[in-house]
Order: sequence, then structure tokens, then C-alpha cells
Amino acid sequence: MDIDNVTFKLATNDEELRGALEVRRQVFVEEQGVSEDLEYDGLDGEALHIVVKDGERVIGTARVRFPTTNQAKVERMAVLKPFRGRGIGSNIISFLKGELKTKRIEHVVLHAQYVLTAFYKSCGFEETGAPFWEAGIKHIKMQLRL
Repeated sequence: MDIDNVTFKLATNDEELRGALEVRRQVFVEEQGVSEDLEYDGLDGEALHIVVKDGERVIGTARVRFPTTNQAKVERMAVLKPFRGRGIGSNIISFLKGELKTKRIEHVVLHAQYVLTAFYKSCGFEETGAPFWEAGIKHIKMQLRL
């Protein structure tokens, strides 16, 4: 796969949203053992969804919710296993930064899986607070000022 052929965009139709949900099912439910009840929490309707596409196929995703007027929370970021380690995750964050700046968002937060702390630091996030458990997986809250 050549990253040049990969597109990063906001999901704009049901097919892209279904693709995003399928990526999350494969990564979180199948790979990591998160229950479907936790993964599909009923909040997808109020979120922005980013999709990463290799041609027509969705291979990565993240969702963003807006807890306050100038704050965004990045959630459910996932890339299918065969496509990891190729810069897709950092490109999702870069794409998101651009989108959120146009929406006048100043503060971005996320609950990072603890093993991914270094990755998010490399994208400009900093740790805030102590590690905690979520869906049976160790996480840490991180933030970024835009």
C-alpha cells in the first residue's frame, strides 16, 4: 500500500459510516476483546467521523465529539492491522487538527490506550492525570492545545 493513494476525509454517507463502524468492530471487539455494548455506545449520531480510505475501502477511523463549545474529544481511533505502522494514525491526527482549527476548537482531549502514549506524544499531546482502566484496557487522559 502506498500512503499516497490513501484519502483522509469526514464521513459523508451511510456507507462510509458503516465502514468506520466495521473497522472499530475488527480492532476493538475482535482484536482487543471490548464488548460490543461498550464499543457501540449510542453516541455515534452526535459525532464527526473521520474515515481513511484505500480506494473505496475504509481502513482507518476516528470519531470526534464536542463536550463544550471550544473543546473536542477524539475517540475510537483505529487502523486495521495490515495498515498499521505506515503513518496513517499520525495523518489522522494531522487531518483532525486542520478540521478542528476551522471549527475554532482550542482544546483537544482523548483517552489514549496507555501503550500508545508515546505515539500521541509524538503527535503533540501531553499526559494529564494518572492512568486508569476503561473497557478493561489501561488508558491515560491526554490533551492538545490548538
